[in-house]
Amino acid sequence: MERHLLLTVSEQKSSLQGARYLAGFFQNKEAVKLTLFYTMPRPPAVWTGEKTQEKVLEQKDAARKGQAKAKKALHEARQEVVKLGFLEEKIDVRLQMRQLGKVKDILEEGARGLYDAIVLGKRGLNWFEEAFEGSVSKELLESNLGCPIWICRRPDPERKGVLLCMDGSEGSYRMAEHTGLILGTEQRHPVKIFVVKGRTLKEAPDAIIARGKELLAESKVPNVRVSASAVEASSPAGAILREAEEGGYAAVAVARGRKSFMDKMFMGSVSMSLFREIEKAALWVSG
Repeated sequence: MERHLLLTVSEQKSSLQGARYLAGFFQNKEAVKLTLFYTMPRPPAVWTGEKTQEKVLEQKDAARKGQAKAKKALHEARQEVVKLGFLEEKIDVRLQMRQLGKVKDILEEGARGLYDAIVLGKRGLNWFEEAFEGSVSKELLESNLGCPIWICRRPDPERKGVLLCMDGSEGSYRMAEHTGLILGTEQRHPVKIFVVKGRTLKEAPDAIIARGKELLAESKVPNVRVSASAVEASSPAGAILREAEEGGYAAVAVARGRKSFMDKMFMGSVSMSLFREIEKAALWVSG
């Protein structure tokens, strides 16, 4: 079954970290289709009262430069993903003038295109970027997600497997289905179902694990590739980070459902711990 992924592209080289992550994660690249997506800022508006020939020419020049920069970024991204082993005939390119803002345009494209996931390369956050530039990845995490998002920061191609964090919410079961969909033909990747015990669990840990295994099996990830554990921890994010590092996982998969344990994680300091501190592994998030 073909996986169709939306890979966001910008002129920043860090956006290609997502491509490098995909290349290390997927052995069966023939079964992966990529759409490279660039949302281009609109040139500064020229208001009626100030519309002169000079201003109009400046606007047209800004539009030409913006389009040239976008096309260059997409061309370089296409070259990179081909070099990384993906089939050229399975790579599409989409350049779109910004409509609703960068984040909303990405989400709209993800929902409209019926992609299996949105993939973002993630540069390191610092106080200046957060305060003055913002973060597309962070905005996406805080938005209504119609499509899972993969955030990739300095991926390690030697890693394998997915740490599937579950709390018994519908969102976590959807993430189990997503994990199974992705790994059905990628047999080198094991899955570990990881439950952090607490009052916010929707079901008993054993029931959560059993249901997770059922959903994975339905996507052709047999129980022999699945392990599980339930742990007590005062810091859920800390427990997840430790488990991800000790297990050398390629991805940490979590759900951000309303009023669930994961929702509280993704709206507070614990969420930012995961978002900031996960390196070498990608962070998979679904709504």
